[in-house]
Amino acid sequence: MPRFALQLCCSTLTLGAFAVPAHAQEFPPILEPPSGDVPPRKDDTRPAPSPDAPAAIAPGPLVYTPADFAQYAPRSALDMLQQVPGFNIQESFGQGRGLGEATGNVLLNGERISSKSDSVTQRLSRIAAVNVIRIEFVDGATLDIPGLSGRVANIVARESSDIRGQFEWNPQLPTDYARLRWTAARASVTGSSGPVAYTFAVDNNPFYGGTGGPNLITNRFGLVEERFSRTRSVNQNPKVSTQLRIDGPGSSVGNLSAAWQWNWMTSTENENVVAPPGAPALLKALRTHNSGHNYEIGGDFELALGPGRLKLIGLESYRTTGLTTALTIDPDTGAARTGNRFTQDSASGEHIGRAEYRWKMLGGDWQLSGEAAFNRLHNVAGLALLGPSGDFRPIPFPSGTGGVTEDRYEAILSFGHALADNLTLQASLGGEYSNIAQTGANALSRTFKRPKGSFSLAWKPAEGLDVAFKAARKVGQLNFGDFLADVNLQNNNTNAGNNELRPQQSWEFDLEIAKNLGPWGSLTLNLFDDHIEDYVTIVPLPRGGESVGNIASAHAYGVQFNSTIRLEPLGFRGAKVDLDVNLRKSRLSDPVTGLIRAFDRSQPYNVSVQFRHDVPGSDWAWGTNIRTSGFDPYYRLAEFGYDYNLKTALGVFVENKDVFGLTVQARLNNILEKEAVLDRYIYAGPRNASPVLFHENRRREVGHIVNFTVKGNF
Repeated sequence: MPRFALQLCCSTLTLGAFAVPAHAQEFPPILEPPSGDVPPRKDDTRPAPSPDAPAAIAPGPLVYTPADFAQYAPRSALDMLQQVPGFNIQESFGQGRGLGEATGNVLLNGERISSKSDSVTQRLSRIAAVNVIRIEFVDGATLDIPGLSGRVANIVARESSDIRGQFEWNPQLPTDYARLRWTAARASVTGSSGPVAYTFAVDNNPFYGGTGGPNLITNRFGLVEERFSRTRSVNQNPKVSTQLRIDGPGSSVGNLSAAWQWNWMTSTENENVVAPPGAPALLKALRTHNSGHNYEIGGDFELALGPGRLKLIGLESYRTTGLTTALTIDPDTGAARTGNRFTQDSASGEHIGRAEYRWKMLGGDWQLSGEAAFNRLHNVAGLALLGPSGDFRPIPFPSGTGGVTEDRYEAILSFGHALADNLTLQASLGGEYSNIAQTGANALSRTFKRPKGSFSLAWKPAEGLDVAFKAARKVGQLNFGDFLADVNLQNNNTNAGNNELRPQQSWEFDLEIAKNLGPWGSLTLNLFDDHIEDYVTIVPLPRGGESVGNIASAHAYGVQFNSTIRLEPLGFRGAKVDLDVNLRKSRLSDPVTGLIRAFDRSQPYNVSVQFRHDVPGSDWAWGTNIRTSGFDPYYRLAEFGYDYNLKTALGVFVENKDVFGLTVQARLNNILEKEAVLDRYIYAGPRNASPVLFHENRRREVGHIVNFTVKGNF
């Protein structure tokens, strides 16, 4: 433990250096009450809200003001929303087919985010806390934004002519195997000039990983070979982005966003035999490199038209990747080295055009939407064997090269109506038409017509109690790379590619109950039940081999519970406990054995408990968190096993909110020194009718992880 002791000493000394004397106050408010009104949402039927109004998007919502967060000294809207009792942000960027109806549970000034490259947390981190007027919570079904249901947070913020900036730096000390991470940071500048509000941002969220530990391989005769493996990886993804909002002319409003990102990853894995004594010290080396870039340009424009409002949305995205993976094995017996190399260059993109027209009629809110999305992927893959002279010689691999396109069209009519003062209905009905075409060695073109829609009810039986029910018919998004063959040299697996893949469909039922506990906090209970058709998983192919494919049906159900309990009523001022519990059951018929089993790599349970204490009368806060998870195995044609990281994680942190005007936090994670685990069985053929070839049990140490966070405004 000497390295850990040194890191802990360094952490303590660093924090101590930052902990300069500061003026302590009961609840250190760094928020100034903003002046001016909220920018009005461009809707002829809805007046512009003012900061003192009790609600902006629905009667009687639960409202939090900046004063409710003063004890946390937030720097951004994200800092504020993360402290709301019993609420977890649901990310929705990059998911689903096209843009579709609204998803997630966060709105900005009553509007959804029309972007697939920006996350909600990224957008919220760029809104200065001093610009936030309030955070409102309502049931999504009560809004005239189809697709939303359950508890939704609306961030009401003003646009300031003052230029404001936020920055955050997240260094991580070296672990036993990972290198120092010092490039994790983000910064943004916001402001406005006349009718134009702007945001410019830079982000880098790199990953620096490293593990090491024993790997026991037991063959079919019970003989055990012990190896030691060591990994190290670095992933950098710097990104620059901008958002512009233009008010006018008249009641119209427009938004424009653009982002460009560079991705670069390299990893190494070395493994050598250490036992039994006298065994050749076989050396296995894996090298992976991946690089590419992506961009997204999008915008929307909304204007009054006839009895309602028309919104036009457009988006263009493009991504390139260049992957090279090489595996070499030196038997250390004098025999020649062997090895393989897999390369894959891909380019993918998406064009989306969407129109939404909403109006009021027959006592309700109506919306008619239409969307056209055009997706494409082109892959060039190669496979090579290591020759006697030490160079890689290409071998035929035609099934890895080709292209996939999908042209998709969707139309949905939505209707929302208040059935009573405390009961609201929202319903939508429509469908989509798509054509999926593959080029290359297994060319095929198919068309699909699929119904889509949803039904939601929002009920408020009592003050502080909200009940939401939603039933939805959904169509999933395929990974176009699954149509083509690829190779995983690390685990010696090959997907043959499947040109007959179908998008999965599902009936999804959700019941959410949210209860405001007043001074005690809040809790949210969610029950879900998903019935899936054409479920996508690994299946054996009729022509031999295996690949991603479809099975007829699958089922998943469970419960999610999150709660914040404040300890002030017990006399423990400034303290709270956040509890998150996720329980999940899943069922499908195994495509190899026919037996009922869980989904691959699903989590039957995940429990997290976090404690935080903001010490009254000071700028200090401290806390701890523990998480424990269960993991179901994964399955392939001739393999099954468990593959997971850190089954249980324990961490502690200490924070000072005024270190030369900055917020500084030090966090120690993985105190229990849990491991990355791979425990798998490899069969001689299909696992329902073949003997086990070998059993691999690999446990790699991750080590203690020390992170720092430095936040500030300018």
